[in-house]
Amino acid sequence: MSASPSSSLPPNLQVCVLVFMRSLATPLVLYADNATQLYEEIKQLIKMASPTTPKLIEKQGAGPLKKVAFLDTEISGVALQLEPVFGQR
Repeated sequence: MSASPSSSLPPNLQVCVLVFMRSLATPLVLYADNATQLYEEIKQLIKMASPTTPKLIEKQGAGPLKKVAFLDTEISGVALQLEPVFGQR
């Protein structure tokens, strides 16, 4: 998996998804083949989350986080971020 390459991005930049959690001070940083698709998917999870029936969400990562799981009701926000590429993963 690579970090969401886009033909309009310079080769030294990549897009990652930041997932903000209610119980964490810093966001989870997720790298994916299609960061925009992952962003939209997490937005849907936020919309569909129900405090009475929390769901466990598991995502594969392409960066330092290889696999992560969290409850949909713990997500407080999501963002796309551009960041420099420093080397191969």
